[in-house]
Amino acid sequence: MMPAQMPTNREVLDTTIALEKESMALYARFSRRFADDPKLKEFWFGMARDEARHVGALDLVSTMLDLEGRLDQASPVSLENEIIAKLRATLGRFRNQPLSELSIEQALATAVEIEETELEDLVADLIKSQQPNEYERSLRMLVHDLGELSFMIECHAQNADLLRRCDELVNRHAESLSRFPQS
Repeated sequence: MMPAQMPTNREVLDTTIALEKESMALYARFSRRFADDPKLKEFWFGMARDEARHVGALDLVSTMLDLEGRLDQASPVSLENEIIAKLRATLGRFRNQPLSELSIEQALATAVEIEETELEDLVADLIKSQQPNEYERSLRMLVHDLGELSFMIECHAQNADLLRRCDELVNRHAESLSRFPQS
């Protein structure tokens, strides 16, 4: 049996961009679902906007790799990566689900589940390889967004386990951020 051929950087970036866009679309749907509460609507819109920023950063990485002639080289990241598989499954559960009955706690739990897939880490690694300054900016935004998610869980969900899971994500990414020199 022949070993599986590694995908190209282009294939990994295209897949990652598609997953980021799907996450963005889900958060945009949540923004519409909770439109009667301006704070919730803005929170979910902000989450969607941040996913859009990731798409832009990944497009930039793709462009840089293309300019260097490395876009079609083998990628160190497999498309069978468990992060990608888990996020595909999570997003697939919500792709066609009517949101009219979705509670705020279910939406918040979904966001934590999406963030726990660690796609952000994979995205960060791809960004860091080409744009180290953009990586730090991306990490700062992620810590901020996760902090807001934690606050929303505290305000809108009576679920200590969900809050703990989100706070663990905040702390893990804040620790990574603390390794950067203070400017």
